[in-house]
Amino acid sequence: MGTNWLPLQSFPREGRRLVLDDPRVWEDPIAEFGLACRIVEPLRAQMQIFPQDRGVLFRGRLTGTIVLPCVLCTEDSLVVLDQRFDSFEPFPADPALREERDESPAHEVDEAVIRITPHGGYELNPAGLAWEEFSLALPVNPLCREDCRGLCPLCGANRNREDCGCERPEGDPRLACLRDVVLAGKQKNQDAARGRDAEEKDHGCAAE
Repeated sequence: MGTNWLPLQSFPREGRRLVLDDPRVWEDPIAEFGLACRIVEPLRAQMQIFPQDRGVLFRGRLTGTIVLPCVLCTEDSLVVLDQRFDSFEPFPADPALREERDESPAHEVDEAVIRITPHGGYELNPAGLAWEEFSLALPVNPLCREDCRGLCPLCGANRNREDCGCERPEGDPRLACLRDVVLAGKQKNQDAARGRDAEEKDHGCAAE
């Protein structure tokens, strides 16, 4: 993950504007985490950083265009990002003081974004927050197109390009072994129904 620690003292109370457009902010963690992601239009994070009494407020916007593999056919899926964000990061407590008081942190602290220095001050890592916002903006199930037909489960052919001719199994193939199973209660009802039909037929013949 990208790191560029800056002292909190460099940020005035009225806020400071930062623009993160260095490709390494994104390319390094993409490689580090082995993401199948390709940047086709530069990613850019613009943010205002406001120091508060108990933490820091980050407010900004993330833009850019990336390519991810389609979840159904693995072909390229173009993803246009335009994500606005507001994130408040609380100050971490002094670890030594917290241990002395046997206290747990009142709020979950993201140590990739804000940390305490050996001298008791604070440092911020805007690149860490930008990466987190990028991760949150990624689609869960990227599609190359809305009507993607995916891959054939039998031969692996891309059904968007060709009709492989494979016969489609009925229902979920994982449940194939259960198709011929008849529940005991259902079988009993079926037997009773057949018995009633036979009785009605016998009565009809006798009446004639």
